[in-house]
Amino acid sequence: MQLYALRSRESWGVGDLADLRRFARWSRKAGASTVLLNPLGAQNPTFPYQPSPYFASSRRFRNVVYLRVEDIEGARSADIAAERDAALGLNAERLIDYDRVFELKTAALWKVYNARPTPRGLASYVASQGTALREFADFNAERDARPADFHVWIQFHLDRQLARASREIGLISDVPVGFAADGFDAWRWRDYLAPRMRIGAPPDEFFRDGQDWGLPPINPWKLHDARWAPFVDAVRSAGSHAAGIRLDHVMGLFRLFWIPQGMTAVQGAYVRYPARVLLSLLARESRRADAFVIGEDLGLVEPVVRRQLKKKGSLSYRLVWFESSQPESWPRDAVAALGTHDLPTVAGIWTRSEPEHRLHHLRDKLVQLTHLPDETPPLEVAVAVYAKLAHGRPRMVLVSMEDALGVHERPNVPGTTDQFPNWRLALPVPIEEIETSDGPNRIARLMRAAGRAQGAPNTPASTI
Repeated sequence: MQLYALRSRESWGVGDLADLRRFARWSRKAGASTVLLNPLGAQNPTFPYQPSPYFASSRRFRNVVYLRVEDIEGARSADIAAERDAALGLNAERLIDYDRVFELKTAALWKVYNARPTPRGLASYVASQGTALREFADFNAERDARPADFHVWIQFHLDRQLARASREIGLISDVPVGFAADGFDAWRWRDYLAPRMRIGAPPDEFFRDGQDWGLPPINPWKLHDARWAPFVDAVRSAGSHAAGIRLDHVMGLFRLFWIPQGMTAVQGAYVRYPARVLLSLLARESRRADAFVIGEDLGLVEPVVRRQLKKKGSLSYRLVWFESSQPESWPRDAVAALGTHDLPTVAGIWTRSEPEHRLHHLRDKLVQLTHLPDETPPLEVAVAVYAKLAHGRPRMVLVSMEDALGVHERPNVPGTTDQFPNWRLALPVPIEEIETSDGPNRIARLMRAAGRAQGAPNTPASTI
């Protein structure tokens, strides 16, 4: 699920860590053992506020919009009433107004900070973060009118609220393949980046013009000089308060598709990375965090990638949209899902409302899997698909909240900016209604009936 999309009636226009805590508690009672989140990386404290969780200023530190202001120790309702009332009004619109959310939350947080700038535990948290936290705070203070200590204080409370949510259910953190060119990580690792290059993906069946992600690549020949810190830093942060770590575009440990400045994705080329060293570091951090690893091994992946990941003990990905076989024959050491945040929903494909018409052939996969007639409502199709996944071989099954609620739009359409509301659509109903909604509860029941309910996901972290 996308945390920003998961709003309650108490949300300030965007789903936050208190919403996650409530949703996690409900999910656990319904039988789930894990919740996979979008990346929670910090964004630049500037306007327009960047909505994409895969285009963050930092992969180490976290996004201020996910704080629940009222849950901060010392917050007084009377002091933040004006900001809270204005923010609650944003929930009436499904399209998230990040600029307004950021403006109202930071204004309220500034008031709470001035009332209680040194909460209990702050000093020990600061000590645990080393020099990176102070550098991050100074970086933000240069772009924001408020002092560096305020940004340190924000990160402390984000860490505390994420820890509280993680006590309700096992969280799976997502590690993006890169970071924004104008953010903290790019500034911090500037000496180790490849100039005038961007990363992306070559043309394939789903994205025939290729993809240009606009992210600066780390120079693989300089990683040793950096003592591998850009990679370790991101993975270690993801392992904090997490039961699992998902590596977005795990092929990036082996090779990345570079696009030179002034060229398109069709004109890019692959550049090799020191996979053996990176896998060893990943294994070390997995054990350090006691967290299992999921590698997003999708798209144009060389067989050697999956072989080496399997040897290390990483779970692979298997998607309905990509696989030609039945879930009963998929690998055991895998995560089964219907799609990802970049791929169509069941409702979008079944009703042909998916805007990318070249993907409408995917409807045949749903028919082959469920044998349902054309007039079947899309939610019934989604339930039938997840019933098949529930009885498949993979250790884990991930259920998309968009599918469970019959949402037609996908969170992101890669390669587009103005045409679609990427990363800005909230779920159509708040958590209070999700908890009693037909789709999520029916899917939870069929997962329980298939013996997939409760407990750990049977993925020993020590094997990686």
